[in-house]
Amino acid sequence: MIDVATIVPLIDGSGALPHHELHGYIPEPAESHHLFGAGFLFVGVLLLVEVLAGRIWHRNRLRTLIWPAAVMVLGAGMVVVTAIDPNDRPIHFTIGLIMLAGGYFETRHRLGYTPRATANLFMIPALIGGGLEIGVFHFHGSILSNSSMVHVLLGLTAGAMALVRLYQARQPTSALRNSYMGVAVMALAFELLALSH
Repeated sequence: MIDVATIVPLIDGSGALPHHELHGYIPEPAESHHLFGAGFLFVGVLLLVEVLAGRIWHRNRLRTLIWPAAVMVLGAGMVVVTAIDPNDRPIHFTIGLIMLAGGYFETRHRLGYTPRATANLFMIPALIGGGLEIGVFHFHGSILSNSSMVHVLLGLTAGAMALVRLYQARQPTSALRNSYMGVAVMALAFELLALSH
């Protein structure tokens, strides 16, 4: 078995991987944003595949629950980020909780335990709150900087997702309306991938 304690000083000496005494490797913020962007891209594509597949997608319970589970995994990842990254802990923790709760309510709706209207009572305010938190409270520096503009765009996208959720509620079986959420989640993914800090 390889003793990581003997290898870590070698890696740190080359400057390739940052190391923290308690947690080991800590990714840079851009790496974290890109990882979460890739996760959201996966979720957005799943939503579009689900719409294209139609009712056959929901014949299998596992397929039905893939995207709410993916959202919950990403939310748990945000909670883990608060444990290892000292910056913006309250924001990351709150967004992680919102994602966990959103995935939970979507799972309950997809399993038939909760009506869509009840799930929306949580999801829509959560998306608005998440948008405000990301777009208003999380950006740093000049409003004209890349980071600030992307954070504002992330917040606006989360707000647009709340509007899409409202729009979906009026005709929940509309494939076109359901595809809008997949497109919005993919837009969020590309915005995260554009962050360079």
